[in-house]
Amino acid sequence: MARTPLCHGKKHMLAFPDFSFKDGGVDLQAAELYAACRLSFGLATTLPRRAYTSEVFQELEDEKVWSRAWVCVGSVHEIANVGDLLPFTIGQHAIHVQRQQDGSLIGRFNKAQHGGCRSVPAQCRTGRKTKCSYTSCGHSRDREVIPGSVLGETAALMGQYLGGVPERLLPVRLRVEAGYIFANIDPSPGSTAEPPVVSANRNCERRQGFWRVHRSNWKLAGASLVDVARTDVNGGALNLVEAEWHFPNLVWITSQSVTASVVLQPIATDETLWRVSLFASPGSINCEATRERLIRLIDRAGDRAEASQTQIELASTDDLNETTRAGWRFNQIIVEHITRRHSAYWNTPLVDATVMARS
Repeated sequence: MARTPLCHGKKHMLAFPDFSFKDGGVDLQAAELYAACRLSFGLATTLPRRAYTSEVFQELEDEKVWSRAWVCVGSVHEIANVGDLLPFTIGQHAIHVQRQQDGSLIGRFNKAQHGGCRSVPAQCRTGRKTKCSYTSCGHSRDREVIPGSVLGETAALMGQYLGGVPERLLPVRLRVEAGYIFANIDPSPGSTAEPPVVSANRNCERRQGFWRVHRSNWKLAGASLVDVARTDVNGGALNLVEAEWHFPNLVWITSQSVTASVVLQPIATDETLWRVSLFASPGSINCEATRERLIRLIDRAGDRAEASQTQIELASTDDLNETTRAGWRFNQIIVEHITRRHSAYWNTPLVDATVMARS
């Protein structure tokens, strides 16, 4: 099959047929592998164990989910001031969102995709995000919001994220829904993907933000957050707590006076960064008890996610029942994404496509 030269933004890419994603001889894109996951709730199994433990499956998600879907990277409240910059690694792609002089937002790929390294070091090819002094690499963990006041022309961070001419950086599509920022880096021409519809946040003043790291796959993290919020004795309908999981990585938990949002970011197959924001109504003074209750709920969900990860790692079979409706609904969506066939793209200098086709 010929590989078609294609221009995307200011970078040239080549279109390839789907890469092969096989682990232990198992084709992770084969639809029949997920047949049991697609049964009705109560009969359906979880995804196969490799979906929570395999580095190859992590690469498949990067190609089929993170590089294609609208991904939540945070909220507009986190970058309220001119010049503020929010770094976010989508799969293996290092991007940022910045507040401009006119108050609008702009998304770009970072200037230093490999943290300034001439090539990716061996210790950064393990499928785990590493802590790195360069901080902007697609293989490293993100840092928190960078205030615009420290991004002067001579600042080291300026060189890592923006370079000397930010206008030349490859742009990233952005959409804002109910105060949440969604980014899309799909290189496909004419992509019709749309960000999720998020209900208006009646608790719209961001009061607190913090990060948690839990030893669980990001998919188990999302299911645990929704399940605990809906069924835990300290949450659920009795305490007027509602929860929604917006594909792929935004979990929204709300009560009468406080809303918690959790942006999930995988940093390894078995480790997830939870970016938590807590919102309250403007002028609300009686929300402290509710805020503490939601934090405890989130921590209980973290414990459950870690227990689920351990259970799957110790299981000797793929036939584990899916016990949460949130997990079952999510599995239907992700299976549709990872089994979908489309062109893949490779960042490389252009070469003769006919030569590539014969190789």
